[in-house]
Amino acid sequence: MHWYKKFRHIFLIAIIFFVVTSFQTFEYLSYSKSIMQEQRKIAFREDAEVMGYRFQQRMEQQLIMLEALADYVVKEDDFSKENIIHFREYNTLLSDFKQIAIADIETGEAAYLDGIIVDISQKRFFQEALGKSRSIQFFQEEGRGDEEIILTTPLYSGNILKALLIAHVNYESVEKYILSDSYGGEGFLCVTDKQGNIMGWHPGNRHFDGQNNILAFFNANNISLEKTLDNGAEKENLFIYSSEGKVWYSSYTPLEINGWYLFSTLPEYLVTQNDDLFEELKIDLIVKMLFINIAACILIYFLIRNEKAAVEKENNCLRTAEEVAGMISFEGDYRKDTFVVNNNYFKQFGRNPVMHKISDFAKPHPFIFEEDREVFMKLGQELIDGKVTGNAQYRLLGKDGNIQWHQFVYRVWHDRHGIPLKCYGMIVPIDQQMKVISKLQMQVEKDPLTGVLNRMAFEIYANLSLNGESGSQNHALLLLDLDDFKQINDGYGHVLGDHVLVATAELLKACVRNSDYVGRLGGDEFAVFLKNVNKEQAAKKAAEICEALEKEEMKSDEAIVTCSIGIACFPQNGADFNELYLRGDQALYRVKGKGKNSFMLAD
Repeated sequence: MHWYKKFRHIFLIAIIFFVVTSFQTFEYLSYSKSIMQEQRKIAFREDAEVMGYRFQQRMEQQLIMLEALADYVVKEDDFSKENIIHFREYNTLLSDFKQIAIADIETGEAAYLDGIIVDISQKRFFQEALGKSRSIQFFQEEGRGDEEIILTTPLYSGNILKALLIAHVNYESVEKYILSDSYGGEGFLCVTDKQGNIMGWHPGNRHFDGQNNILAFFNANNISLEKTLDNGAEKENLFIYSSEGKVWYSSYTPLEINGWYLFSTLPEYLVTQNDDLFEELKIDLIVKMLFINIAACILIYFLIRNEKAAVEKENNCLRTAEEVAGMISFEGDYRKDTFVVNNNYFKQFGRNPVMHKISDFAKPHPFIFEEDREVFMKLGQELIDGKVTGNAQYRLLGKDGNIQWHQFVYRVWHDRHGIPLKCYGMIVPIDQQMKVISKLQMQVEKDPLTGVLNRMAFEIYANLSLNGESGSQNHALLLLDLDDFKQINDGYGHVLGDHVLVATAELLKACVRNSDYVGRLGGDEFAVFLKNVNKEQAAKKAAEICEALEKEEMKSDEAIVTCSIGIACFPQNGADFNELYLRGDQALYRVKGKGKNSFMLAD
């Protein structure tokens, strides 16, 4: 009996131990399953937000490029649709655009670069673009399944709207830009308006039983989204439904474009792909009885190791993809105060990163162009403060010693109390795009002979100073006219005349500060806008210019160049450029009448 009692005690202890450990193991597995499911849902929702941001960013970049092209087009003498072929050479800089066209707003006829003229007067994208400063629309040609994104921006002649500049965006380039690697070809995207009408995108309308309204489809599945879509900021934007005999997870993100929404959809098994394994473990717990503790512990060990290996493999794949694409990505942890970039940073810049902690962004970056440091410091402070999103464009010293443009983009994730936890983002090279924009800006703003501001640009910058933050300060407008320039031009030839104009422009730039403006208003008439000066300082500067110009050595020793200057002060002589110009012009002609080669203040 003694051995029986001993065996019974051991058996009872073993049973109790088994029950307790089995229960704990069962609870652990159930808890682990729910945590992993929730983490996958969160990752899916965040992935949808990132793709929505990528979509908006891509569209904004395309619109900026189209508006830059529009600025270039309107500088031409004739930008009618018949002359669209003249801009074909420029189109090579905009490879993301599938086609470029100019549309007549009166007839609705659009002329494309390939010479084809199409009547688009009845197209919805054309009608909706009229009267707007810019527009983005989806478009599908009848009889074709391909969908395109149509971007439009107006073309003005003076203040009169003459035409629309239209761009068909290359669909594949945008799709590759925003589509997440985590989809693996299993999920899809679609864009809808606020009423749920499917605008287009990654082909998913077949998934919705051929319906063109996503709300109608969800209502048929007893899922009501009307109230949810009315509140675009609502966080609970993940829902589950059945279609095609499968269960699907879908998340929507509001876009800041036409009130649209981006729907991201995945099959259930991608979100809950480890559930079957947990179920097998539970069954194994019941069947194997006493051996389940050891088996469960071993299995859990391998699960953790395999999960860790899978995550590491996924991270390696992501890092490899980023390295192949040349993309610099980063991750920051607010609790640990860490900031880590991938290996592409060293490959691109030839040096280790300066920032190793989020708090390091409070310090000036030694390799950022001096004029852009204030912009980057502001962005860095916003990142430290945990602002949800941010981006800035700045110039950075590359490994070859050249200054290159980059864009810093980030997104911060917070806990439920609003405390920042993590930040993720990219450093994107945009040097080529900025050079294109800078070239266009030079063509629009600069006088082709002298390189100073033309009349239109000079007037715009002057009015911005008069009406902006410096509008409370004193400024001065100097109108300068070369004395007897016609005699120089006729007597010594146009070559010397052009040299005099160029030399005068260079002299004016040398006489003023970098913050002041120098412009050529036409012929031999120049203008200087002096910021934050009183009339005495303006008069002193005018005398300095007269003296310097008279001493300037021209190509001909016999040619002596002098000038007359009229000065108008803000706010005493006028409230805007036109008023200052009128008063300065009056003072200029009084100087001309009193012998020239001098200056005079407006009354």
